[in-house]
Amino acid sequence: MNFDVLIVGGGAAGTAAGINLARANRNVCIIDDGNPRNRFSEHAHGIMGSDAVKPLELLTRGHQEFISFGGTITRGYVKKLTKKPNGAWTAELSNEMGVSASNVLVATGITDELPQVPGLSELWGKRIFHCPYCHGYEIRGKNIAIIGGENPEFTYRISCLLTKWARSVTLFLNGMELPTSQYKQLNACGVSIVTASVESVVAVPDDNESVEIRSHEGRTRFEACFTGPKFIPNDDLLRQVGCAVSNGWVKVESGKTSQPGIWAVGNVVSSPDQVSQAVGTGAAVAIAIDQAMFDDHLQSLLS
Repeated sequence: MNFDVLIVGGGAAGTAAGINLARANRNVCIIDDGNPRNRFSEHAHGIMGSDAVKPLELLTRGHQEFISFGGTITRGYVKKLTKKPNGAWTAELSNEMGVSASNVLVATGITDELPQVPGLSELWGKRIFHCPYCHGYEIRGKNIAIIGGENPEFTYRISCLLTKWARSVTLFLNGMELPTSQYKQLNACGVSIVTASVESVVAVPDDNESVEIRSHEGRTRFEACFTGPKFIPNDDLLRQVGCAVSNGWVKVESGKTSQPGIWAVGNVVSSPDQVSQAVGTGAAVAIAIDQAMFDDHLQSLLS
């Protein structure tokens, strides 16, 4: 199977890129394992014209659009990328099938590593969130809790930010250590700090949003809950082929990595990307790929 562009990952960024490349008359294949980062979320926000859409429904519509423009979707995941003598790339899939393309766009996203608190993973994306700009508006005027643990710097930042929306913010440090300057900033923002570790978090049965946080200090009900996961980019393929890395992230410039023909977009190279951002950057990188391919074509006409 030979294509102009192979896209690894069919989430928001990869699908948006695929649609734009297919509309540019490129022969495009998306390899997708069906596990987008936001599959746990019941609603996505901040998407013009589609606020509160179910993320999987949005992706289904996107995949259908991609196919309608001539794109190909293959279910599975890429185990390995290999460069061919002619400069193209071959992807070895989980089903042992091989797919070749002159350009590969990696959009494999990120993994959220949650604090090890019983009940937290079960409520992730339903009653427990991490992004103020995705879910802050929905918790305005409410009393919220934040569970610390895995990502101190990010947790500190959202604890301050969420005071813009919430009536009150209570931060459970849950073993997290912060410098004195951040304690002062939290206090200045009006954040209440609880040093006790969280023993568990459970859904309150009489509504669809509240949680009860349990620690050795007792049980407290909150109308909403956030946490700060550790963000782990799914960049094994990019590192495997030798893409340059800076500060723990694969380096890109307008989506282009240090390896010719290898591109990357979305959460795999940018942890803050929301759905709307991922769609925008996916489209922008698709145009960059098409332009690069067209420039190569022009050069071949002159040689």
